[in-house]
Parts: sequence; C-alpha cells; structure tokens
Amino acid sequence: MLSGSIDLVQKKLGVPASNKWDPLTLGALVAYQSSGAGKYPMAPTGHPDPPTLMNLDYYNGVDELAEPWADYVNGDGKHPGTVWRDLGASGSQVPQWTWFAVAALFIGVGVWTWHKSRA
Repeated sequence: MLSGSIDLVQKKLGVPASNKWDPLTLGALVAYQSSGAGKYPMAPTGHPDPPTLMNLDYYNGVDELAEPWADYVNGDGKHPGTVWRDLGASGSQVPQWTWFAVAALFIGVGVWTWHKSRA
C-alpha cells in the first residue's frame, strides 16, 4: 500500500498508519495540539490545521512568504510595511466597471473644464 498524506501525519504522531482519520489518529492529534509542542500555537481541535501541520514538519508555510515577511516571522527582521499590499488588496475589492466609470467621470470633467477654460 502506498503511503498517503494521512499516513505521513500518523507516522509523525506515532500512531499505526491506516490512511484514515480514525479515532486513534484524532485522539493523538488532539493530544499533540494540547501539548503545546512546536513553534506555532495550536488549538486542540483535532483538525489538521496549518499551524499543526507546520509543527509536525508536514510543510513549511513560511517558504511561501515574501522574503521580508519570512524574515519577520522567523524573528530575523522588522515588520515590513503594508501600505502597498493593502492598496493592492483594496483595488481588487471594487468591481472593475466601477474603475471604468470613475475614469470616464474624470475624463468627462477634464474635457468639460478644458472647454470652459477655452470659452
């Protein structure tokens, strides 16, 4: 039988590999989460959430971060600025047609003021 992702978590928890979320696996997961082991804080929910999987070395979510944020999370750097990130995120919250309408309004006002200034 090929090893699956559940088997890998079971191996890290020290329970027999069954490739199923059985009661033994869930109990071991809750016990691990309650133990406070690992770098990232975990809530004892019995769910294989990202902090739990990161503490089990199943994957490293920090590898997905940009370098300044990875340094900050690892304690090697200062808190990166968030202005450009927040502006980029807020731009995607507004429907695209709204931006076209605002642009058309500004162009219309610009043309109107240009005609008024020529009169």
